[in-house]
Amino acid sequence: MEINYPTRLQGIRRKSGQVQIYANIPIPLAAALDLQPGEEILWKVLDRTHVVLVRNKEKKKLEGVELPKRSKRSQEQ
Repeated sequence: MEINYPTRLQGIRRKSGQVQIYANIPIPLAAALDLQPGEEILWKVLDRTHVVLVRNKEKKKLEGVELPKRSKRSQEQ
C-alpha cells in the first residue's frame, strides 16, 4: 500500500534578493521515519524527479516500543 504526502514548497526572498526554498516534512511521515528535530539528514539527487532522504547515522532499533499507529485520516487516503 502506497501512502502519499503532498507538500507545497515555500519560497522566502531575502533582502539581498536571494531566494531560499523550504520543504516541510509532514508529521505522519516524520513519525513513521522516527525523525527528530535537529537531526541531520542528507538529500541525494538521483535525477531531476527523484530525491532520496538519507540518514547520516544508522538509528538503533527501539526495543519494546511500538511503531506509531496511523491515524484514521491517513488510512482513508
